[in-house]
Amino acid sequence: MIEKSQEVYNEHAKKFPNIIMLGAPGAGKGSIATKMVQNNDYVQISTGDMFRQEIKNQTPLGLKIKSILDSGAYVDDSITNQLVEKKLTELIREKKHFILDGYPRTLAQAKFLLSLANVGIKIDKVILLEITDEQIIDRLSKRRICLNCKTIYHLQSFPPLPGDLCIKCHEKVTKRPDDEPEVIKKRLSIYNEQTKCLINFYQELGILLKINSYQTIDKVYNDVKEALKWS
Repeated sequence: MIEKSQEVYNEHAKKFPNIIMLGAPGAGKGSIATKMVQNNDYVQISTGDMFRQEIKNQTPLGLKIKSILDSGAYVDDSITNQLVEKKLTELIREKKHFILDGYPRTLAQAKFLLSLANVGIKIDKVILLEITDEQIIDRLSKRRICLNCKTIYHLQSFPPLPGDLCIKCHEKVTKRPDDEPEVIKKRLSIYNEQTKCLINFYQELGILLKINSYQTIDKVYNDVKEALKWS
């Protein structure tokens, strides 16, 4: 029975590989990962969500994370890696496939993740959502959000109602402070410095898939499905 279960899991893994979503802030990683989870048998893993859960549960690690974040610093690799390994180990034990969104961010994290293959945690594909810095600034500077129902708008492709009102709840939509051009440029600078090196790393491993993300979400999702050979 156990051998049969493993056989089914291995066959399933061919269709639903474990995936990393890679791309600059605003490339659409979270949006595409969410669509993949909604339409397929996946669990979406976000380090931000894991941090918030630990803080909410008031674990010793959660209290340490809260202190770091409250100081305005980044959570260090050792803590982040510890949480990721714990979560992925649980999923592998439950024979569930995952999409990593927002991790790894650094080459050190990527190498740590690769080492987990020794305990059965394997990354099969890395999806790189390609977009230029100029396109990201254009996209994010025109983004608006309803703070009430969290619906996200874009002034060109998905505008709110006249008067900047939310289509769903009719509350006023607003622009996030981190969607200002100067803030976006700073985030892109950090990405280009820390994360772009991951592209070569995964390309050399032969598991990188490049997708043009300066399109509608549906078009990007269809391109992802085609790259993964989903019907």
